[in-house]
Amino acid sequence: MTFYKDFLPSQQFKLIEEAVNKNIEEVKASVPPLLNPKNYKKRSGPNWSNFISEEYLQSLIAIPNPYAKKSNKMKVKTPSDLTNVLINIFPEYKLKESGYFYYPKEGFMGWHTNHNETEDRLYITFAEEDKQSFFRYYENGSIITDYDNKGITIRRFSIPSKPPYFWHCVGSYCRRFSFGYKMFPISKKI
Repeated sequence: MTFYKDFLPSQQFKLIEEAVNKNIEEVKASVPPLLNPKNYKKRSGPNWSNFISEEYLQSLIAIPNPYAKKSNKMKVKTPSDLTNVLINIFPEYKLKESGYFYYPKEGFMGWHTNHNETEDRLYITFAEEDKQSFFRYYENGSIITDYDNKGITIRRFSIPSKPPYFWHCVGSYCRRFSFGYKMFPISKKI
């Protein structure tokens, strides 16, 4: 498993940041009924954090699930310039959208592996508060909680098709938007 956070040179990071910041209000406006916190409480329930806990992972780990069984994320619109910026930064890859999501306060995506789709993933995250949302993963017997920065955080990770799988989940105590891509090397057909 390979995991990188904020790994790009500052000039490329700035291009991504500009593309997201330029369009983030438009993205937020694409989901107005979902921005009401009362709607999220009903969806997530009081025990939402159980689905991203170590105990819950241990109940799943023997039977890997490629997709999260529990979540309360919502699909959102992509920032219009972001994909073009990323294509220019990663010319050796064909990028395919893997999901643009909004996580409300107490938003989450439960533990999963994606082991049936083994392409590298690239996620651009926009969080409204510093260290109040996170990407959590399991590696070498330990759970690592990698907190988002306020504004933009960029992560890239690989997805193995065989054990040990890359178990991961997401949790948020603030409003969090993520824009995900699968990365196909140009030489590989999709």
